[in-house]
Amino acid sequence: MSLKGGLGFRRLKIFMHTKIKELSAKRIKYLIEKQIPFYEGNKTYLKGLREELKEVEEEIKENNSVYLEDELGDVFWDYLCFLHSLENEGKITSADSVFKRCYKKFGERVGFDGNGGHNWQEVKDKQKQELKIEHNKLYNNDR
Repeated sequence: MSLKGGLGFRRLKIFMHTKIKELSAKRIKYLIEKQIPFYEGNKTYLKGLREELKEVEEEIKENNSVYLEDELGDVFWDYLCFLHSLENEGKITSADSVFKRCYKKFGERVGFDGNGGHNWQEVKDKQKQELKIEHNKLYNNDR
């Protein structure tokens, strides 16, 4: 078995994912504690995401995988920083809660083995109802 397909490679991917999440959380904490002037909360990274996505679009046109991967890394970084900013502002529970919701949402829609998706709209409609119930419980109102 090659390293790429082996358990060691999977552990490395999980390790890298965890470390980049930790690094982005530390960065936001630093920006807040030191009151760095350019940091305007989640707006900073929402703007950054828009700019980086434009750069991704350009690299796709150029058909250059090296620069495209670099720009996609920037998108991922800005997304993580955006999530941590929202978390620090109390707008979301945590970055992990977003990932958990995403996994549940798309796991239900496409099947946790990735082979589903035949009743996408039906599952989506059911999920919307569940979100509405959760929202109403949390905020005690209708949406």
